[in-house]
Amino acid sequence: MIYLDYAAHTPADPKILKLYDDATMTYIANPNSSHPLGKMAKMKIDEVSTYIGKCFNCNKEGVIYTSGASESNNLVIKGVCERYKNSGNHIIISAVEHSSIIAPVNYLVSLGYEVSIIPLKKNGTVDLEVLKKEIRPTTILVSICAVDGETGAIQPVEEIANIVKEHSNCIFHTDATQAVGKVDIDYSNVDFITFAPHKFFGLIGMGVLINRNDIKISPLIHGGKSTTIYRSGTPAIPNVIATGAALKEALKSLKKRSNRVKKLNTFLRKELNKLNYVYINSPENSIPNTLNISLIEKDKKAILDKLNKNEIYVSTTTACSIDDTPSKSVLAMTNNEELARNTIRISMSHLTTKEELKKFLKVFKSAAKKQG
Repeated sequence: MIYLDYAAHTPADPKILKLYDDATMTYIANPNSSHPLGKMAKMKIDEVSTYIGKCFNCNKEGVIYTSGASESNNLVIKGVCERYKNSGNHIIISAVEHSSIIAPVNYLVSLGYEVSIIPLKKNGTVDLEVLKKEIRPTTILVSICAVDGETGAIQPVEEIANIVKEHSNCIFHTDATQAVGKVDIDYSNVDFITFAPHKFFGLIGMGVLINRNDIKISPLIHGGKSTTIYRSGTPAIPNVIATGAALKEALKSLKKRSNRVKKLNTFLRKELNKLNYVYINSPENSIPNTLNISLIEKDKKAILDKLNKNEIYVSTTTACSIDDTPSKSVLAMTNNEELARNTIRISMSHLTTKEELKKFLKVFKSAAKKQG
């Protein structure tokens, strides 16, 4: 089996699983309980939250645990807009946002909010000049991802943050789900950051929203006491511990892992560039983990079927996209619907081997050749 869909989900690191298992047996009490066992559990959560906070230059109170990146994105978008609806009704997003950004924004539009969508330049990054023009006195939120989930293009987060910072009424959120653990980005002037550990060999069912500047927002889930006033529910202690450990391992190994994946990406890009029926969509400024291509005059379904039969697993767009829809990222970059409808996303990790990529290429080229 050859797995080339790491952008959608990564297998849990056995060390992280062991830590999770141990934590379920060690921390058996509710961390909000007043007895010693509860206090011990709370101390552990505070320890992990302090570490995560330091990674993003905020205090432990700014670390909000959720069920995943989708909840984190919904919480910040709806939470900001509900809290500051008297200050404005305008939201800005980019043309390449994840569905967990687009859906809550569409919901808010149905309530009377206005949205501006910033287009992409040919290199896959948002057009900063358009962004500057689109910010209004009524703009309360700008949400632009750190890394495009389809092409891997790295967005100019620092520059966007500096632009938004000039407008005191405006809050900047970045969905960094495809960035954290893969690329080093300066989040100094970002207000809210979303990430999820299952993208860097942590556990599924856990997400984090970083509130760097203690900005008040309205919660999605109301209830009893928790680790934060912005998300009620009994804290999932083992998940919190596993998240902190996965983040620590990912950041510690980032350079080594990235260098390895860069070599794999260079090899694969070079080989695919030799094929006249392949158009490479991922720009040079992408993270090395993701390589997005389009097929020219080839049947994408037949090639994917052949890959699947050989237990080689890639994807087309993001895992949360609706089937058979064009890639919004490729369409935004190329304005070519044919290219956007025939995309394949190959995503690698430090676990990928050159031998696996060679087998992928062999099966891929064989399937394409049969089509003539």
